[in-house]
Parts: sequence; C-alpha cells; structure tokens
Amino acid sequence: MVAKRQSKLAIIDSHALIHRAYHALPPMSTRLGVPTNAAFGFTTMLLKMFTTLKPTHVVAAFDMKGPTFRHEMFKDYKAHRGELEDDLISQFDLVREVVRAFNIPVLEKQGFEADDIIGTVTEKINDGVKKVIITGDMDTLQLVDDDTSVFTLKRGIGDTILYNEELVHEKYGFGPEHVIDYKGLAGDSSDNIPGVAGIGDKTARELVGEYGSIEDVFKHVQEFSTRAKNRLTGHQKEAVFSRKLATIKRNVPIKFKLADAELADFDVQTVTDLFAELEFKNLATKLPKSSRGGQGSLFDKPVEDAPPPEMPANYHLVETPKDQEELRQKLGKAKLIAFDTENETLGAREHPIVGMSFAAKIGKKIEAWYVPVDRESVMEWKQLLEDPAVGKMGHNLKYDYEVLRQSDITLGPIAFDSMIASYLLHPGARQHGLDTLAVQELNHHTISITTLIGSGPTSPRLRGAGKDQKKMSEVPLDILAPYACEDADIAYQLYETFAPRIKKEGLTAVFEELELPLIPVLAEMELTGVKLDVEVMAVLHKKVAGRITRLEKQIWEAAGEEFNIRSTQQLRVVLYEKLNLPTDKISRTQSGFSTAAKELAKLRGEHKIVEMLEEYREVTKLQSTYLEPLPEMVAPDTGRIHGSFNQVVAATGRLSSQDPNLQNIPVRTELGQEIRTAFIPERGKRFVKADYSQLELRIAAHLSHDEKMIDAFRAGEDIHRATAAWVNGIEQKKVTDKQRRDAKTLNFGVLYGMGPMNFAQSSGISMEEARSFIERYKQQYEGITNLIVSTIEQAEETEFVETMMGRRRYVPEINASSPAVRAAAERAAFNFPIQGTAADILKQAMIALQAHLDKKYPDADMVLTVHDELVCEVPIKETAALAKDMKRIMEGVVTLDVPVIVDVGIGSDWSDAKPTK
Repeated sequence: MVAKRQSKLAIIDSHALIHRAYHALPPMSTRLGVPTNAAFGFTTMLLKMFTTLKPTHVVAAFDMKGPTFRHEMFKDYKAHRGELEDDLISQFDLVREVVRAFNIPVLEKQGFEADDIIGTVTEKINDGVKKVIITGDMDTLQLVDDDTSVFTLKRGIGDTILYNEELVHEKYGFGPEHVIDYKGLAGDSSDNIPGVAGIGDKTARELVGEYGSIEDVFKHVQEFSTRAKNRLTGHQKEAVFSRKLATIKRNVPIKFKLADAELADFDVQTVTDLFAELEFKNLATKLPKSSRGGQGSLFDKPVEDAPPPEMPANYHLVETPKDQEELRQKLGKAKLIAFDTENETLGAREHPIVGMSFAAKIGKKIEAWYVPVDRESVMEWKQLLEDPAVGKMGHNLKYDYEVLRQSDITLGPIAFDSMIASYLLHPGARQHGLDTLAVQELNHHTISITTLIGSGPTSPRLRGAGKDQKKMSEVPLDILAPYACEDADIAYQLYETFAPRIKKEGLTAVFEELELPLIPVLAEMELTGVKLDVEVMAVLHKKVAGRITRLEKQIWEAAGEEFNIRSTQQLRVVLYEKLNLPTDKISRTQSGFSTAAKELAKLRGEHKIVEMLEEYREVTKLQSTYLEPLPEMVAPDTGRIHGSFNQVVAATGRLSSQDPNLQNIPVRTELGQEIRTAFIPERGKRFVKADYSQLELRIAAHLSHDEKMIDAFRAGEDIHRATAAWVNGIEQKKVTDKQRRDAKTLNFGVLYGMGPMNFAQSSGISMEEARSFIERYKQQYEGITNLIVSTIEQAEETEFVETMMGRRRYVPEINASSPAVRAAAERAAFNFPIQGTAADILKQAMIALQAHLDKKYPDADMVLTVHDELVCEVPIKETAALAKDMKRIMEGVVTLDVPVIVDVGIGSDWSDAKPTK
C-alpha cells in the first residue's frame, strides 16, 4: 500500500519577493519596454520553490493599497519610505497574472499586511500540515515553529535558505518566539519601527539571548553596564510599543481552507502564452512537459536532447577534384543555391576557411554537399560564387561574405538571407540564429557545434581558446560533413518558409532594396575597420587614471573618511547616515536608500560630494568600457579595430555595434570627445563626417502634417527655440536657455512617449509644471497629437505599424489585458514609424553612398556609422569633393514635406571634423 504524501502548504509573501527581486536583478524589459525584472525574479523563485520544496498546496498573500492598522497605531509607520519606482509598481499586476496562470489562490485583506495574512494562515492550518513561508525578508521568522519554516533568500534570487527553529536560534541566539522582543528593542529601520534609542542590533541580540522577553530584560536593567542601563531606563513603554508594531497578527478575518490551496495542475498553454508575452523565454523552457493534454505537472523532468542524426541520404561529401568540378557544373545551372562556410574557428576575418556547404533543389528534393577547401583551393569556386546568374542564399551571409573576401572572392548576388527575413517578420524577437529558427519553424533540432569541437567560449573572438576545444580542421570529415550540409539545407528550407511570408506581409521592398543590399556594405566596413591611435589611448588612460585618483581623494575629503566608493553599502552609509543627506525623495531598496544614478541626481545641490560621485562614475565607466579594452581590440596585422555592425538587433531597424559599442561613447562630454580623438584615418587621409540634422523631428513633421512644425523647418528656424516660444507664449528672442532645453527635451521626448513624471525629473520642474507644459505643447502641435492618436488607433485595429518604406513592427500587445503591457505597446507603436523611417533613410544613404564610392572614389572607405552619422576615410585631395557629394546623396535619398539637412565636416580624427560650407 502506498503511503499518503504528507500535506505541505507553501505560503508566498508576494510583495516581499517582488521587492527583493526588483532590487536584486538588473533592469529587464520586453522589447516594448515593459519592465519585467521583478516579475522574472518572482517567477524564477516560484519555479525553484516548486521543484525544491514540492508543496501539495500553495497560496499567495498580497498587500493591498492603503493604510493598515499599524498606521493607525503609529502614524510614522514606514513613513520614511520613498515613493515606489514606476518600474516596480507596474510589475505587481504582472506578478498577479503569473500567480493566476499557475492556478494559485490569492489572499489579501484591506487594513492588514501580507505578513498578517500569512500569520493567520499558519494559525488556522494545523493537523500535521507542514507550512513553508516563501519570502524575501526576515519579518516572518517569528512564525517559525515545529510545523512552520521560512524559505528565504540570502543573496540575489538564487541563494536560498530554509529556516527552522534551530537555524533561527543559530542566527540570532534566541528562538522564533523572541524575534518580536528583539525588534521591540532594536527597532526595524525598514519599517520605521523606533525601538529603544541607542540600542542597536548587537546589544538587542545579547539582551534577548540572555533574558528572553522585554519584560525580563527590564527586570534586570540594574545589572547592565552604565551605558546600557542609561539607554534602557524609562523606555520600557517604547520597547513594548515597538514589539506590538512588529508582531504579526494571527487572527485576520479571512476565509481560507486548506482545500482551497490544493496545487492543481496548471494549463501549460496559458503559462506559455504569458511567458511569451513577458519574454521569459528561458523560463518557458524550464516548464515541465505536459503528460496529460494541456495540463502540466510541476514535477515532470525535461526531455533529454536527442543524439545527432546519421548522415542523411541527400547529404554528400565532395572531396576529389573531379567530383568538385561536376558539382560546380551542376550548381552553375541552378537559379538559387544556399551556401555556408566553415572556418578553423568562428572569427570571419581572423581564421582560414576549411570548407563550404551548398544546398540546391534537385527536382522536388533539396540536396546538400560539403566541400573541403583552403584559402588557395577555394579560388576554384570563385566563378560560381560570383556568378550573377546564380542567386546566393544563406543564414547570416555577412559572415560568409567576409570569409570569402579573405580569398579575394566577392560573394554575390545575395538573393536571400534567412536571418534577416526572420528579423523583418519578427523584429521584436531576440533570437534569429539558425538553430533557434530550425526548431521554431521546421521543428528540427540541428547538430550542435559542441558535438564537433567541444564546449568553450561563445564569443567569436575567443572561439578555439577553450582548453578542450578542437579546431574545425581536426574534426573528421564524416562528422563535419553532415553538420555543414545541415546548415545549408536548413537555410534553403527557411528560404522556402520565409519567402512567401515576406511577400504576404508587404516586406519585399524593405528586404530586397534595403536589407539585402546593405549586407556587403556592412561587411566591407567591418573588413576595413578603423584605425585606433594606441598612443593617444595610453596617454588618455594615464590622464583618466590620475583624474580618478584625484576624485577619490576629493570624495574622501568631502566624506570625512576613506571608504570603497564602488560599494553601494558603504556609500549609502556615508550619504544618508554620516552626511545626513535628505531621503524624502530617495527610493528605498531592500538594503536601504538607493545610491543609483537617478537617485543621486535628486541630490544635486545638497552637497558637493554628489557631483563628484557622478563624475567619478562617468569616468570609471568610460575607463573600463573603452580606455582599457579598445587597445586590446586592435588587430595586430592591420592596426585597426574591426568591429561588428548588427543588422538584426534593434526592433526599430536601427543598426547597433559591438566590439566596440560605438553608440555609447558620450557625445557631449569632454572625455567622450577625447576618446573620439583616438579614432584616426591613415596617413594621407582625413575623415569626412556627415550627420542628419534632427532627422526624427523632420520625419514627425512630415508624417503629422503639423503646419507649425513644417513652417518652422521650412523657414530654417531653430525648432527647439520656436517650440519654447510657442509653448511659453513669448517671442523667440526672449527664450531663455532653460526654456529651450526644456522644449528640446519634450520635442524628442514626445517621440518616445515621455510622460509628465519623466519630463519633470529630466527638466527639474514640478509635476504640475510638467503637465501644464505638455498640455500646452499638445495644443500648439495639434498635428503631432493627432498623429499619436491615429497611429495607436490603427495599431489597435491591425496590430502592426509601418515606416514610410514599409518596414513593420508587430504590436499584438497593444490589445493585451495588462495595462502596463498595453501602455508600452502604445509607446512603441507611435515611436516606430518615426524612428524606423529614420533607420531606413540612413540605410538607403549607406547603400547609395557606397555605390558612389565604388564608382568615383575607389580609395575612400566608409568606416563608421553611429545613430544618424556616417564617417568616411578619404584621401586628403578628395575630401572637399566627397564632402559635397555626401551631403547631396544623403539629403537626396528621401523627399519630405520639410527640408532634409545633413551637416558635413572634415577632420584629422573622429572628434575633429569641422563643418564645411
């Protein structure tokens, strides 16, 4: 006979976990900007609790808005806590959705805290039921007994501990029943429970550990040291009152039976859909497989990965010269072929080619071939790889293009790239890799590269550096061939899958006229690279190191002591305890008042140390992000940095860069400009830099048909000064610098969905002033206001928005039930047509400019693009002519209702480009 499993009730302290997760994890958000770090951390803890504790019953306790009975007892209860961050508030509802998706009942009661709900449940449920409180703090340790334990977090969200009576005693020196006596003496700063003045944590522990209750402590007060006796005498009333505040109620009037919390099987699809909406992809993979239809058990084991398949009959290894020639003839008759390269390791520029794979449709079947080659023998394939009559397809062809350019082969024409097709169809997705798409689109699990070369670093720069990793040339051909053939085969299948969708969604023009022609442009830029003056970097590094040292001394002097400036805990003590800076507007974390950048900004003007800290953080970040790593990125053979430009990352269509991330080098700071001086052209050349002026605002004026904005741009007025004048009802000549800055903030902020709170914080004005300013702005620019409304309405109907060229962003979340998700979708919906059109215009300009360089300036190279800026490296004698051509070409790729203006400059380094007429 099978013994009945003992009942175990898990009681979730929801708000404590949410707060802990929010402050333990870095900011996270969906592609639409919905904050999710707290919800993600909560869900992670929930899944860990299920698998670790294996409860039979689960219930979630929540706090409700409004005062509790403790506020009635003590008006300053939790009074010192700042307002919750918007990003945290928005996640409470998300967590409730997670709880509902798992069929977990919710308990809450107006006037009481979640701890009181938890205490009541532990009191109600007995009869041998084991109870485990899942929390993020120590408040509920007072509830621990023979049948009740506390499962809480030690560090972050991954390090947990299960407190029973023994562990509570080990931690404090007394049992759970005296936790409230300890709090009565020491107080609780997180809840603003006063305790007894002058009695700290150590003394309180010693007293309670020795005597037990507060009453017994005060019975022996005359036996204490003079210092302790003086601090306690006459303050028993305060201690008892504080204990009462800290005591968890166990008689809240709630209706709850154990059967209500029985852990029911959840609907897998409901949870999966919610995780997809919140983009908890790695958590979704941890969900158990359903064993009964759509229902899942929280204790199923995940399915093991299947072993790699044998070589399929339609995959072929082609080794002999004769067989390779026959294959070239066969592929030369095809209109389309899929193509992939294999390198010694994964760096396209640094490592030699070892083989190529091809796939083509032979009759109704896809055939694939693997051909071992090296840098010399690959030249036998040059004619085919450059044949204009044979379209080339693949996945991430920019990589393969760069591999072949090492052997003086220019891959083309590029007819299809499944990675880019996936990106256009799913611009908000974070993964467009071949392995991922094979599973998602074809239900096929590809052969893992680790089965060939072993595990090791994932970065292409470090691939092959793993101790146990093989080089690709060391992999036996009978193992390498099916792996390589599969890549080409899957790329061809993805073409057949995606091509009809691209056409159906109206994305053909963006795909064929913009994204595909951009591939060789970006590849050539990466291969060319940009020169870095390492001597300038060394001097700058030394200079900044000295600046950091001076700042450290100044900060220590201002603080009156030396401390670890990078330690938030030590900094918190200095700012809020020693210097006693005001905390009324400062957000509070689990550890105390925040020292985050946006919180320090609220303290400007309160003490000189604040500005010093902000400067210290800026320079140390730039030192670690650029000054130290940039020289290490210089290729020894070229003396140049060969970074990567990402075509499939930003949902807006914008390009991004990595190794290095050029977008994040500050433009307006002195140090940011000094870093730019280290990017230089070769001797005998100069940089020509061209930058679109206020491109997104001009696009907004065009799309909105706003007469005032259009007239201002056509008249060549300063749009920010004009905006300030209109909104404030004054003449432009009377506009102050502050008014112009505020107008500029809002001009761009409106495009990104900036609300009154963010505007107030960024402009240093009150919420009332911010609301008034925004209202007047909307009245002045009615066209912009109408554009926002019409764009959102259209998105609600079609669930997508478009750029002028037809690039789409899909926003099904705009009809989501969650207000936070819906609001983020609305912001994305309005911003995308503007920012996406700007991205399209820049890409059009890059394609047109590269064609012009190839034709007229063969010794000039496009080397950088950041935001709306292009930089070319040009022979000195050609700079003036090319500057004029760049301006003409970039301004001419699009026609708007307002002038498109490009500012052009020439310089001896990236920072030095001077405007030309």
